[in-house]
Amino acid sequence: VEQTFTDTAGTGSAWTGSTDSSLTFKASEDLGNGLTAFAQITLDTDAINGAADTTTNQSSEKDSKLGLKGGFGTLVMGRMEDFTEGKVMSMMTLNGTGAIEATGNTGRTDDAIAYVSPTVNGLHVGVAGYAVTADSDAIDATDMAIFYDNGPLSVKIAQEKNDNAAESLAIGASYAMGDVKVSALHVNRKDDSDSTVDHNDVMLRLDYTMGSNKFTIASLDDEQTTGIDGTDVTAVELTHSFSSRTSAYIGATDSKAANADTTYVGMIHKF
Repeated sequence: VEQTFTDTAGTGSAWTGSTDSSLTFKASEDLGNGLTAFAQITLDTDAINGAADTTTNQSSEKDSKLGLKGGFGTLVMGRMEDFTEGKVMSMMTLNGTGAIEATGNTGRTDDAIAYVSPTVNGLHVGVAGYAVTADSDAIDATDMAIFYDNGPLSVKIAQEKNDNAAESLAIGASYAMGDVKVSALHVNRKDDSDSTVDHNDVMLRLDYTMGSNKFTIASLDDEQTTGIDGTDVTAVELTHSFSSRTSAYIGATDSKAANADTTYVGMIHKF
């Protein structure tokens, strides 16, 4: 359960409230011989109680997936996020409205199937196919990813191609040094149907943990290949963890293109 209050300068609206709450059900069954079946449904309670998402007939679902995992790796299918967004771009996700993720995230997609290999010496790969177009019976988008984790170093690379619109390449890396963690993400997105939405984004992030408090500073440099100024964003955020399940945060973002300063405060509880 999360509640955020946001104040954006120049909008004429002070302290707009927003919620981002969900309910998750998980199940698993040991099938023997090292094989496990699993399933997950995550319901977006905001969509249930408020306006429905018109982009899908499963408007109240964030995730609805099932699969098998074992020595061969993991095979999962259903409604879920792609590797590019869920595993790579998510490196830059902040609390509340402080997101500085790159342009072009596709969100969750229906009728997806993905395979993730076992981890060998910190390295594993993922391959996925998605039906992006509504009511499509064909896989019209593919996503391939490589992940490497070795102690304080983490590297993630994902390439997604959508036959109906755009393709993107996301390269991210993070390194932890005691209480400090630095992260960098580069995303190149090309749209064959409209060159004005081509983006070349660089995102930087620094997290410093002080006991129960974490201070974050992050930035997004958005360059469009047509020479049009993109949405450059700078963000700062302070998060206090009351426990492993409850935290509160306060932050601010400055969007140069929109000429808007946003202040937000919120709280999250997980149960």
